[in-house]
Amino acid sequence: MLRHISEMILLLCAIWSLFQEVSSADDLSSSSSKSTEKCDLKPGQVQRRFAMVFLKNSRGSSKTLFQLYIVTCDKAATVTVTVSQPFFNQTFHVDKDSSSLMTLEYKYMINEEDITSKVILITSDVAISAFVFYTDSQSADATACLPEEDLGQEYYIFTPKLLAGQVFAVANGFETIAHVNVTVSGTITYKGITYNTGSVLSLSLKQQEVIQFVGSVDLTGTKISSSAPVAVFTGHLCYSGAGCDQLVEQLHPIQNWGTFFAVFPFFTHTKDVINIMAASPDTIVSIDSPKGTSHHNLTAGAHVELTVENIMLINSSKPIMVSYLSLESKSSGIKYNYDPFLLSVPPSLLGRRHYKFVTQSLYDNFIFIVSQASSDVGFYLDGKPLSSYSTTMKEFNGFRGWQVTLGKTEGQHEIYHETSTFTFYVFGTEEFASYGYSARQELPPAAPECSIRCLPDSAEYILPYSLLSEAHLDILDIHLEDPLCRAEKEKDHYLIKIPYNRCGSSVLYEDERTFYANTIYGTIPDTDVHRIEIPVRCDMEGNKTLGLIFNPKVTDVICKGSYNVSMRLYQSESFTEPVTLYPYEADLHSNLHVELKVESEDEELQIFIETLMASPSLQDTKKKYKVIEHGCRKDSTLQVLPTLDQRRQLLSFHAFKFDHFHEVYLTGNVIICHNGTSPNRCTKGCITTRQRRDVRSLKDEEVVGSDILSLGPIVLQSGEKSEADGFNVPLSIFSTTICVIGILATGLVAQRYYYNRRQNLHMRNTSN
Repeated sequence: MLRHISEMILLLCAIWSLFQEVSSADDLSSSSSKSTEKCDLKPGQVQRRFAMVFLKNSRGSSKTLFQLYIVTCDKAATVTVTVSQPFFNQTFHVDKDSSSLMTLEYKYMINEEDITSKVILITSDVAISAFVFYTDSQSADATACLPEEDLGQEYYIFTPKLLAGQVFAVANGFETIAHVNVTVSGTITYKGITYNTGSVLSLSLKQQEVIQFVGSVDLTGTKISSSAPVAVFTGHLCYSGAGCDQLVEQLHPIQNWGTFFAVFPFFTHTKDVINIMAASPDTIVSIDSPKGTSHHNLTAGAHVELTVENIMLINSSKPIMVSYLSLESKSSGIKYNYDPFLLSVPPSLLGRRHYKFVTQSLYDNFIFIVSQASSDVGFYLDGKPLSSYSTTMKEFNGFRGWQVTLGKTEGQHEIYHETSTFTFYVFGTEEFASYGYSARQELPPAAPECSIRCLPDSAEYILPYSLLSEAHLDILDIHLEDPLCRAEKEKDHYLIKIPYNRCGSSVLYEDERTFYANTIYGTIPDTDVHRIEIPVRCDMEGNKTLGLIFNPKVTDVICKGSYNVSMRLYQSESFTEPVTLYPYEADLHSNLHVELKVESEDEELQIFIETLMASPSLQDTKKKYKVIEHGCRKDSTLQVLPTLDQRRQLLSFHAFKFDHFHEVYLTGNVIICHNGTSPNRCTKGCITTRQRRDVRSLKDEEVVGSDILSLGPIVLQSGEKSEADGFNVPLSIFSTTICVIGILATGLVAQRYYYNRRQNLHMRNTSN
């Protein structure tokens, strides 16, 4: 019979694989719907807004242009671009899944050494992406524009350190007033006053006002603090490369920095540089490369500059900012003499599966993809597999980088992966010109609706931005029953963590069900008036039965909403060495040692074994032996070993076997209770036949399917070699069958060998 079961598993796995292929094909045919999903606005948001500036460069002439690209998704957009002074206002239409170019001329460049009203405000009635190219006859660079929700109140400045010409700007696009403090690193001048390292310059920016600073020394480490979200830009007026090149990049606020970065050198460069900036004291940065590992300890505002000779994996104990300056003019495969470009390195674990971006036909364009995907299969660029393009690949410690040649292309492009997230860069080269930008921020995934996630020791509740916006509340106004337990700002939503054992959480017991409960409040400051009140409950699945079956699969933990339950077999009564390989061979004359445990930090939980039984196969419902039934001991050898933790039960009982069978499967049903709900099923203990008439039984719908958790079988040996045993098969040949997305062929062969042997032995025993 088990041979047929094995073959059935093979058949089911094959069907599953076929289903996966069909699903993948369906996914490909619905690629447009995937794009649509990524383009959706955040709930309650009516438009997208961007604040940009036209940074000064050294060439400044009629040939110097600010080129704004608007990229749409599944909806046509109506976009308005405005500047207060000199006045500019233009509204235009962009078709869905297309792009449009709008150009601002030299007079909108910031040449003043004072506050000006030259913020370029971009608004749209639907979700869009925006990109800016700064160009003149022999200079270029580009940046992806950050939408309003990605701006922040604290920044650190990075500027390339080469002679004079470092520049940065702070722009208030949307707020009535923004009070800004600039803590200087280096030297800047404002209204005739020189500010040196450590000096603080305070100023106020009205809506659509910007201040630009030009330095004669490196300004890296300058800190920007603002009373309201602002946009911050950095660059260089004339960075010496093949010519006098402008560098421009919009900076990310500290709140959006990361702790892990995979840095791949572009082309075959070995002389480009990165700058690593810290925002907090005692920031430990570790860098792995093919040459080894190095460490750096940075204080707040400190930075380190490194040459990118090879692939670098950067791990940091606290958030950091990484900037990449392409310096080397080595051949790109197309051009030799091209200028530097500057871009931000996105945190490698915060990538997305879908992006849109733009290129210009003036340049030979490239993209660089960084991902943990095992191959280029699954990547699609402009509707075609990535393998149809000219690519080169590098790999280091599980991360891969693909450089893709696009050629002289113009306008919008789209790239996505079916399952894996990735980060990537766009850059282009031309004689005495170049550009580059990272595409981290555009097309963010739609923010989740209000939702709760129950974890083993706490809950997490997600609140979309729109909920607070409509209630006119700030993140500091959101709290639990304990007002000190507050929400946090995530990338595209607010998150409040709800511990089960503090912050005002309580335990409720209703209809034999146990809950952890708390309430989320949005309170008007300095009052006791709540504009938001959200009761939150996590069902413990308290008195529900969990079926735990030993059979040939690979997991031994069942996940249930607010806790995990595990059932494990151990080698000895010390319970220190869990059994990890199945089939597991046990001596018929020894004991079996079983642990059942609810894995939670809540010490008030307890686990109760309702039923434990053995059977010779998973399908045989007639032959079974009861070790525990209704909480009562049925096997005379059963020992319940003492433990100080009521969340853990340790059992030991003598091994046994059924006639004509050499293996045993154990099936257990457990119940989880909470001390705060006493009396409960756990406190009732063993229930006799007479008592059962007085105890309400568990409902069928409260029984959790037992196919979630499985291990085994346990192969029983008598310790003596008999004619029936004939020969011994090393345990190492046994392999667990994994039917998730495929099958290990060697594992199947080994298992079929085992089951054929078992069936032959059974037939020989029967004939005897």
